[in-house]
Amino acid sequence: MTVRGRWLCALCLTAAFCVTPPTAPANPLDIPAAVPAKFRALVRARVRTAKPRHSWESRFELETRQGYDLSVVAVDDVVGIAVTKHRDSGSDRGGFFELGAPVSTYIARGTVTPRRIEASFGKFGRIAVRFRPSGRIVRSPRRSQCKGPDRLTNRFGVFAGRVRFSGERHYVAVRAHRVKGWVRSSLRLHCGGRRLRAPGERYARPVSDDPAFPFDVLQAGWREPLASTEFLAFKIGDRTLYLALTEESLGSMAVVRYALAVGPSRSFAQNEALTSATLRPPWPFNHAGSYAAAADGTRTWAGHLSVSFPGSPRVPLAGPRFWVNLDSGL
Repeated sequence: MTVRGRWLCALCLTAAFCVTPPTAPANPLDIPAAVPAKFRALVRARVRTAKPRHSWESRFELETRQGYDLSVVAVDDVVGIAVTKHRDSGSDRGGFFELGAPVSTYIARGTVTPRRIEASFGKFGRIAVRFRPSGRIVRSPRRSQCKGPDRLTNRFGVFAGRVRFSGERHYVAVRAHRVKGWVRSSLRLHCGGRRLRAPGERYARPVSDDPAFPFDVLQAGWREPLASTEFLAFKIGDRTLYLALTEESLGSMAVVRYALAVGPSRSFAQNEALTSATLRPPWPFNHAGSYAAAADGTRTWAGHLSVSFPGSPRVPLAGPRFWVNLDSGL
């Protein structure tokens, strides 16, 4: 598997089938699940997920003095530290992940059990904690016709030990020895009927992996052996979804950053021949990108389009370095 594929699978492995506990926000590591329902199948077709081998997830969250939110999620042998900063830190965000709030995720392999999380993030820091249950347990109702577990169990408690993390140029820094969190099992249930939801989780109708509706899509990016940047735009009806994704391998760990936004259809304007298009995504994106296809088959993707992530401001999303494709489906 390529470096890109290995770390992208690691990103999705940590939470691709997450059902959150009653007091928990949405999982910031699951890119497709964070996407509005009508776009989800299109995104899943480009962000392949790997099924987790184990049946539990450990998680705790921290607020920082720099105004960022930090979440640690551990599944299988993968530990992810997700950092995000919302547009209005004083608003009621309704959860860790907010559509449009850019996320920087630091991913490393480590030791993960229901009672222990340990991983090294190189120059960024290290996590070595043990879970001490408080005795508070929240179980979902039992489900019939299940293959394996028939309910979800959330065990709350404290992760005690050492949490040390500093981002690039110290844009965020965390030191902690005790953090409230939980261990959840199973990751998902294989039961008849609708998927079981934890209390408080919003219901979204399932979307087929083969979307039967017309859409326009622009995809641009560049890729090197140890790094890549990708920009996706999907227009369906009167809405356009924008997704930016960057990945960088740093030896034994990786950094994956992504941002999502939904804009009006007019923010993605193209001609009928699909030889030109202009895209102006909303926040957290900046400026515009312009697509052009010449009669000889050459394509260009130009402009000052960019996005800012925690620890990595003004990442270019257009220019001569990018390959580009514009297409229409169904």
